[in-house]
Amino acid sequence: MKNLILALALAVASSATFADDDSDIISGCALSNAEFGTEMIQICINENKTARADLQNYPEEYKGLVQRCSRRKEMGWSIVKKCVDEDIAAKPVLEGYAKDHASLLAQCQEEFHGRELTRIKLCVEMALKGDPAQGSK
Repeated sequence: MKNLILALALAVASSATFADDDSDIISGCALSNAEFGTEMIQICINENKTARADLQNYPEEYKGLVQRCSRRKEMGWSIVKKCVDEDIAAKPVLEGYAKDHASLLAQCQEEFHGRELTRIKLCVEMALKGDPAQGSK
C-alpha cells in the first residue's frame, strides 16, 4: 500500500503541468500501474492522453460511436479508442449484411440494441455459422 501511495504521489507531482481534466487519467494510471513504477505510470498517462486527443479529432459522423464507447473510459482512453476503431471497421461489414441477411441483422440489432457494432457483427457471424449458442437465428 505504501508503494501505491508513493507511486500516485510521484505521478501527480511529475504531472503537475497537466490540465485538471487529466486527473482521471493520472489517477487511473497510477492505480492500475503502481506496482510497475513511475515510468510505467507515465507511459500509461501519455498513451491515454494521446488516445483521448485522437478521439476528439474523429469526424463528426463518429461522435455517436465515441460517446457510446466512452462508457468504458474508466478502463482507459486506449480501450475507448479501440472500441471506436473496431466499430468503424464493423460498419461496412454490417452494411453488407444488411443487403444479404437483413432479417438476421435486424434480429441481432434488436437483441444487442445500444451495444457496440462489433457485438452485432459477431451475433450475425455466429448465426451464419450456425452456432448453437445463438439459437434459431
